[in-house]
Amino acid sequence: MSSNTDVALVQEDKDVPSFAQKPFRSSIPVPNVQEMVRSDPLLVPKRYIRNEEDMPKEAHICHHLSSEIPIIDFSLLSKGYEQELNKLDLACKEWGFFQMVNHGVAREVMQGMKDAADKFFELPLEEKNKIAMLSDHKQGYGDVHVLSEERILDWSDRLILLIYPHRNRKPDVGPPTPFKEAIEIYTSEVRKVAKELLRSLSSIMGMEKDVLLGLHQELVQIMSGLLSFMLYA
Repeated sequence: MSSNTDVALVQEDKDVPSFAQKPFRSSIPVPNVQEMVRSDPLLVPKRYIRNEEDMPKEAHICHHLSSEIPIIDFSLLSKGYEQELNKLDLACKEWGFFQMVNHGVAREVMQGMKDAADKFFELPLEEKNKIAMLSDHKQGYGDVHVLSEERILDWSDRLILLIYPHRNRKPDVGPPTPFKEAIEIYTSEVRKVAKELLRSLSSIMGMEKDVLLGLHQELVQIMSGLLSFMLYA
């Protein structure tokens, strides 16, 4: 977070609630941003401020690329339209990422997930801390993988959940039931998109459509089953 003239800075944040400290190896407690804002919205600890000298000095610009991120129409891609397959091919080779539209995940499904996440972050801190992140789990509420007091922190609280494969689920960091239901619906829809995307990738690589899907069933689960929710207070 950049500094701002109308925001006061504080040197210490010892009185601000931190995420629950379950057993971990060498992690440093991280303040809870949401609670800091509730306590005093005008105070920002220095460890959250990135100085200009810490910013990248130069950006590597690929002049041969368009300034617009590639946009793939999933409704056309899933039907095998050559133009969309070529766009996907170019996006993977030249960009490494792309935006997908018309993916078929219903608006109410996405909104249901957002609403459920909002309700989770609105819970009292002690309730959210019941699924606090463990260092060996890599999922749960909070961010306890901070190994240095010098590290600049992000101005956010987070919840990370591994939904698929099922063996990665941790019962002790499972979200409340309404949230869990929204997650199951959302990830089920995203898995459909992930499978079709792998089929399209197989096609542009000159293989039968189901080759990558057959080789990477677990990858499909990981693609659709790693959820990261971030609250910027």
